[in-house]
Amino acid sequence: MSKLYEIANDYAKLMDSDLEADEIADTLEGMEGELTDKIEQLLAICKNETGYAERLKEEAKSLNERASVTLNKVENIQAYIATALTTAGKKKIRAGIHQVTIRSPSESVEIVDSSALPPEFVEYETVIKADKLAIKHQLKAGKSIPGAQLKVGKPSLIIK
Repeated sequence: MSKLYEIANDYAKLMDSDLEADEIADTLEGMEGELTDKIEQLLAICKNETGYAERLKEEAKSLNERASVTLNKVENIQAYIATALTTAGKKKIRAGIHQVTIRSPSESVEIVDSSALPPEFVEYETVIKADKLAIKHQLKAGKSIPGAQLKVGKPSLIIK
């Protein structure tokens, strides 16, 4: 069986040829069947690969959840060890090849109401963002906007 691009090229060449209309019609009819069959096969591959990708995403989600559960377990064990050492009044202990030290908690600032902060303790960020929709309308209307141009994307395939 021919490749899709070969069928499409042959189809285009035939349309440009100087053969008689009934000869072209008979040949096109056969080629169209081959073109349809090839596209059907490729769409079946797309469907299978999309399903496979979805299953991979689900498996990744499952693995991430399992990793999160495992890390929570480790955190709980470490908190349990810290509590036990604090209760025993120990700051440092050697256990086999491991050494555990209880570190004093660090201080951090919690902002409860950022609007109440004095101006000297506030940093301002300015974000410049282009209004692409307004620019698109102006460019389509024929106006020139420095720093912007209208770009045509790739054609998309709609499969029903």
